[in-house]
Amino acid sequence: MFTSLLAEALAVTADNLSMTATILACTEAAAEELSEEARQRLSIVQMGLSMALRAMEHEELQQIMQQSDSYVPSWSSLI
Repeated sequence: MFTSLLAEALAVTADNLSMTATILACTEAAAEELSEEARQRLSIVQMGLSMALRAMEHEELQQIMQQSDSYVPSWSSLI
């Protein structure tokens, strides 16, 4: 039971992270209008997203995610 909950949580998280990374990548022009501090903080957010997505590539986590009904295998190609 807990494994299925973990599988769902990881799959949904991976999907949300990749969607957020994609959206942020598409809004780079808008980021140019931000203050220097805001751009620096946005950069930290993007680094955090990248790190989280890379962590999701771990083979054992991948195997758990594949058990989920929400699993979307294409998200890892967005890193």
